[in-house]
Order: sequence, then structure tokens, then C-alpha cells
Amino acid sequence: MSYQDIQPESLDALTEMPGLTIIDQRDMLTRSRGELPGAVAPTDALITSLIQKRGQNPPVLVYCYHGNQSRNLCSFLGQLGLKQVFNLAGGWEAWLRWNAKQSGMLRDSA
Repeated sequence: MSYQDIQPESLDALTEMPGLTIIDQRDMLTRSRGELPGAVAPTDALITSLIQKRGQNPPVLVYCYHGNQSRNLCSFLGQLGLKQVFNLAGGWEAWLRWNAKQSGMLRDSA
């Protein structure tokens, strides 16, 4: 695998990485309702820029709704030579559940 799945609870540590690019693959309407700070859409210009920087080994986090579609982009970026590519496992929905649980708004059903 050319990327690593990361769990929502590890996201804070990952976002501390210098030069991290966060890519949100969701549609614009959904993104307007909330996104990770600093997230950008996966444009051709962004992908080109990341390819040009691959020698610097820039870290990249990709997420979508449920963590499935983002795997394709993560794999693609890895095939282009990027070595620090991360997929948010479970996507935005998993992050929302984890964040709600941390703030006490969601309880474990176990």
C-alpha cells in the first residue's frame, strides 16, 4: 500500500506535521457545512504542485465522506512518488463521531 490509514484520534498529531497538505474530496456543498481547518479541494494545480515537491517528501492527508473515495487519491499520490500520504479512515463521518464523543455529545453504545 502506498499510503497509510490514520484514525480520527491520531489526527491532532498528524496536523502538527510541518507542511501538511489536507485534501477534502467531498463536494462543495458538503464542504461548506464544515471541514478540517486548512483543507483544500483536489485541483489539478494542487496535484501538480505536490508532484513537483515530491523530492521534499511533503505530508498529505486526504479525506472524503467515509474514507473510501479518498483511498483512490491516496493510492494515486503514492504511485506518483509521494511517500507520506495518509487517508482518514472512516472519513469525515468518522471524524464527526470521534469529535462528538470527545466533547461528550455522543456516548458509547457498549
